[in-house]
Amino acid sequence: MLQIGISDISKNPSIIDKLDDITQILNKKTKKVKGIFIPSAYLENFEEIIKEIEYKKFIERNRSLAQTDEKDETLLDGLDESY
Repeated sequence: MLQIGISDISKNPSIIDKLDDITQILNKKTKKVKGIFIPSAYLENFEEIIKEIEYKKFIERNRSLAQTDEKDETLLDGLDESY
């Protein structure tokens, strides 16, 4: 697997156009992997995994909205109980 630095991409953005292999993008100062580049030719193989990751991130970002303890007093049909 190839490895390129964030600074390499910022200095030469066209390097991404030349990548045809799965590549780790890393912070060379900390030696930590920040992401993985997957060429679009392999997108079909990863679509389900990407959707699952996006859903998990959506849930994580909106967890506070889903955990409210307030009772919803509105009726689904929009009419008052007196009708």
